[in-house]
Amino acid sequence: MSTTGPIKMSAQLPGALHAGVKAHPKASPKAGPKRKKALMARGVFWKEIQREKKLDQLMEKYDESKTGNLLKEELANLLQDAAQGRKPTDEEVNFVLWSTTTGKTDRVSKQDIPKALDLWSDYERNLPEVEEKFDKYDANKSGKLERNQLKALLTDLDEGLAPSDDEVDWVMKTADGAVEGVDPTGGINKTELMLAVSLWYTHVEDKSSCCVVM
Repeated sequence: MSTTGPIKMSAQLPGALHAGVKAHPKASPKAGPKRKKALMARGVFWKEIQREKKLDQLMEKYDESKTGNLLKEELANLLQDAAQGRKPTDEEVNFVLWSTTTGKTDRVSKQDIPKALDLWSDYERNLPEVEEKFDKYDANKSGKLERNQLKALLTDLDEGLAPSDDEVDWVMKTADGAVEGVDPTGGINKTELMLAVSLWYTHVEDKSSCCVVM
Protein backbone atom coordinates (compact mmCIF):
# COMPACT_ATOMS: atom_id res chain seq x y z
CA MET A 1 0.00 0.00 0.00
CA SER A 2 1.59 3.24 -1.12
CA THR A 3 1.51 6.44 0.88
CA THR A 4 1.80 10.05 -0.09
CA GLY A 5 3.52 12.90 1.64
CA PRO A 6 6.69 12.94 3.73
CA ILE A 7 7.63 9.92 5.84
CA LYS A 8 7.26 10.71 9.53
CA MET A 9 10.40 10.10 11.54
CA SER A 10 10.44 9.30 15.23
CA ALA A 11 10.66 12.39 17.39
CA GLN A 12 12.90 10.35 19.74
CA LEU A 13 15.82 10.76 17.36
CA PRO A 14 17.70 14.02 18.04
CA GLY A 15 17.50 16.19 14.98
CA ALA A 16 15.07 13.88 13.17
CA LEU A 17 12.37 16.52 12.97
CA HIS A 18 14.87 18.86 11.36
CA ALA A 19 15.64 16.57 8.41
CA GLY A 20 15.33 18.61 5.23
CA VAL A 21 14.34 21.77 7.12
CA LYS A 22 16.40 24.88 6.45
CA ALA A 23 17.76 26.75 9.44
CA HIS A 24 16.41 30.16 10.34
CA PRO A 25 18.47 32.84 8.56
CA LYS A 26 19.23 34.51 11.90
CA ALA A 27 20.52 32.29 14.68
CA SER A 28 19.03 32.94 18.09
CA PRO A 29 21.55 34.72 20.36
CA LYS A 30 20.20 32.95 23.44
CA ALA A 31 19.46 29.35 24.36
CA GLY A 32 18.35 27.88 27.65
CA PRO A 33 19.86 24.74 29.21
CA LYS A 34 17.29 22.38 27.68
CA ARG A 35 17.73 23.90 24.23
CA LYS A 36 21.51 23.74 24.48
CA LYS A 37 21.27 20.09 25.52
CA ALA A 38 18.98 19.35 22.57
CA LEU A 39 21.33 21.12 20.16
CA MET A 40 24.33 19.17 21.48
CA ALA A 41 22.42 15.88 21.20
CA ARG A 42 21.44 16.71 17.63
CA GLY A 43 25.05 17.49 16.75
CA VAL A 44 26.29 14.23 18.24
CA PHE A 45 23.54 12.33 16.44
CA TRP A 46 24.44 13.68 13.00
CA LYS A 47 28.18 13.22 13.58
CA GLU A 48 27.51 9.57 14.40
CA ILE A 49 25.39 9.24 11.26
CA GLN A 50 28.21 10.65 9.14
CA ARG A 51 30.74 8.37 10.86
CA GLU A 52 28.64 5.27 10.18
CA LYS A 53 28.13 6.36 6.58
CA LYS A 54 31.90 6.72 6.08
CA LEU A 55 32.57 3.33 7.68
CA ASP A 56 29.97 1.72 5.42
CA GLN A 57 31.68 3.28 2.39
CA LEU A 58 35.07 1.93 3.49
CA MET A 59 33.65 -1.54 4.06
CA GLU A 60 31.96 -1.53 0.67
CA LYS A 61 35.27 -0.63 -0.98
CA TYR A 62 37.73 -2.83 0.92
CA ASP A 63 35.67 -5.80 2.18
CA GLU A 64 36.12 -7.77 -1.04
CA SER A 65 35.46 -11.06 0.76
CA LYS A 66 32.08 -9.75 1.96
CA THR A 67 32.68 -11.19 5.43
CA GLY A 68 31.69 -8.01 7.24
CA ASN A 69 35.31 -7.65 8.40
CA LEU A 70 38.61 -6.65 6.81
CA LEU A 71 40.92 -9.63 6.40
CA LYS A 72 44.67 -9.07 6.50
CA GLU A 73 45.02 -8.54 2.72
CA GLU A 74 42.05 -6.15 2.71
CA LEU A 75 43.46 -4.22 5.66
CA ALA A 76 46.76 -3.93 3.76
CA ASN A 77 44.92 -2.33 0.82
CA LEU A 78 43.25 0.18 3.14
CA LEU A 79 46.56 1.07 4.80
CA GLN A 80 48.25 1.47 1.42
CA ASP A 81 45.62 3.96 0.26
CA ALA A 82 45.81 5.79 3.60
CA ALA A 83 49.59 6.07 3.12
CA GLN A 84 49.06 7.58 -0.34
CA GLY A 85 50.28 4.51 -2.19
CA ARG A 86 53.11 3.29 0.06
CA LYS A 87 52.61 -0.45 0.38
CA PRO A 88 52.94 -1.58 3.99
CA THR A 89 55.19 -4.52 4.79
CA ASP A 90 53.73 -7.71 6.22
CA GLU A 91 55.22 -6.78 9.58
CA GLU A 92 53.55 -3.37 9.49
CA VAL A 93 50.16 -4.86 8.63
CA ASN A 94 50.59 -7.41 11.42
CA PHE A 95 51.55 -4.60 13.79
CA VAL A 96 48.35 -2.65 13.04
CA LEU A 97 46.26 -5.82 13.17
CA TRP A 98 47.79 -6.97 16.46
CA SER A 99 47.58 -3.52 18.07
CA THR A 100 43.98 -2.96 16.94
CA THR A 101 42.64 -6.31 18.10
CA THR A 102 45.23 -6.96 20.87
CA GLY A 103 46.06 -10.21 19.12
CA LYS A 104 42.57 -11.67 19.58
CA THR A 105 41.60 -12.08 15.91
CA ASP A 106 43.00 -12.11 12.39
CA ARG A 107 40.58 -9.50 11.02
CA VAL A 108 39.41 -5.96 11.72
CA SER A 109 35.73 -5.22 12.30
CA LYS A 110 33.96 -2.17 10.87
CA GLN A 111 33.88 -0.51 14.28
CA ASP A 112 37.65 -1.03 14.70
CA ILE A 113 38.57 0.69 11.42
CA PRO A 114 38.98 4.15 13.03
CA LYS A 115 41.36 2.66 15.62
CA ALA A 116 43.37 0.90 12.91
CA LEU A 117 43.64 4.09 10.86
CA ASP A 118 44.66 6.13 13.92
CA LEU A 119 47.38 3.59 14.72
CA TRP A 120 48.60 3.63 11.14
CA SER A 121 48.59 7.44 11.04
CA ASP A 122 50.66 7.60 14.24
CA TYR A 123 53.01 4.95 12.89
CA GLU A 124 53.52 6.83 9.62
CA ARG A 125 54.06 10.13 11.40
CA ASN A 126 56.59 8.71 13.88
CA LEU A 127 58.36 6.37 11.47
CA PRO A 128 61.15 8.81 10.44
CA GLU A 129 62.09 9.46 14.08
CA VAL A 130 61.90 5.77 14.96
CA GLU A 131 64.16 4.86 12.02
CA GLU A 132 66.61 7.58 13.06
CA LYS A 133 66.72 6.28 16.65
CA PHE A 134 67.02 2.70 15.44
CA ASP A 135 69.96 3.48 13.15
CA LYS A 136 71.63 5.47 15.92
CA TYR A 137 71.55 2.68 18.51
CA ASP A 138 71.92 -0.33 16.20
CA ALA A 139 75.66 0.22 16.30
CA ASN A 140 76.59 -3.25 15.05
CA LYS A 141 74.01 -3.06 12.21
CA SER A 142 72.42 -6.37 13.20
CA GLY A 143 68.94 -5.21 12.21
CA LYS A 144 67.72 -5.40 15.79
CA LEU A 145 68.32 -3.63 19.08
CA GLU A 146 69.89 -5.86 21.66
CA ARG A 147 69.35 -5.38 25.38
CA ASN A 148 72.11 -2.83 26.04
CA GLN A 149 71.20 -0.90 22.89
CA LEU A 150 67.52 -0.82 23.87
CA LYS A 151 68.49 0.46 27.33
CA ALA A 152 70.47 3.29 25.77
CA LEU A 153 67.52 4.23 23.56
CA LEU A 154 65.06 4.21 26.49
CA THR A 155 67.48 6.39 28.45
CA ASP A 156 67.50 8.84 25.54
CA LEU A 157 63.69 8.88 25.42
CA ASP A 158 63.49 9.63 29.15
CA GLU A 159 65.86 12.60 28.87
CA GLY A 160 68.91 10.85 30.27
CA LEU A 161 67.26 8.90 33.08
CA ALA A 162 68.35 5.29 32.76
CA PRO A 163 65.68 2.60 33.22
CA SER A 164 66.19 -0.20 35.71
CA ASP A 165 67.19 -3.64 34.48
CA ASP A 166 63.69 -4.92 35.30
CA GLU A 167 62.13 -2.19 33.14
CA VAL A 168 64.40 -2.99 30.21
CA ASP A 169 63.58 -6.68 30.52
CA TRP A 170 59.85 -5.86 30.64
CA VAL A 171 59.95 -3.78 27.45
CA MET A 172 62.12 -6.38 25.71
CA LYS A 173 59.90 -9.29 26.72
CA THR A 174 56.68 -7.48 25.77
CA ALA A 175 57.80 -6.10 22.39
CA ASP A 176 60.12 -8.85 21.12
CA GLY A 177 57.99 -11.19 19.01
CA ALA A 178 54.77 -9.33 19.84
CA VAL A 179 53.96 -8.75 16.17
CA GLU A 180 52.29 -11.77 14.60
CA GLY A 181 54.56 -13.52 12.13
CA VAL A 182 57.73 -12.38 13.88
CA ASP A 183 59.42 -14.84 16.22
CA PRO A 184 61.26 -13.59 19.33
CA THR A 185 64.89 -12.96 18.44
CA GLY A 186 66.33 -11.57 21.65
CA GLY A 187 66.20 -8.11 20.09
CA ILE A 188 63.79 -5.43 18.82
CA ASN A 189 63.38 -4.80 15.10
CA LYS A 190 62.07 -1.54 13.59
CA THR A 191 58.42 -2.54 13.62
CA GLU A 192 58.63 -3.85 17.18
CA LEU A 193 60.43 -0.68 18.21
CA MET A 194 57.25 1.31 17.58
CA LEU A 195 55.48 -0.85 20.15
CA ALA A 196 58.43 -0.65 22.53
CA VAL A 197 58.46 3.16 22.35
CA SER A 198 54.72 3.28 22.98
CA LEU A 199 55.10 0.96 25.97
CA TRP A 200 57.91 3.01 27.40
CA TYR A 201 56.20 6.38 27.04
CA THR A 202 53.07 5.00 28.70
CA HIS A 203 55.15 3.42 31.46
CA VAL A 204 57.01 6.68 32.11
CA GLU A 205 53.72 8.62 32.28
CA ASP A 206 52.22 6.07 34.69
CA LYS A 207 55.35 6.14 36.83
CA SER A 208 55.28 9.94 36.97
CA SER A 209 51.58 10.19 37.82
CA CYS A 210 51.82 7.65 40.65
CA CYS A 211 54.26 9.87 42.49
CA VAL A 212 52.08 12.99 42.51
CA VAL A 213 50.76 13.81 45.98
CA MET A 214 47.25 15.25 45.94
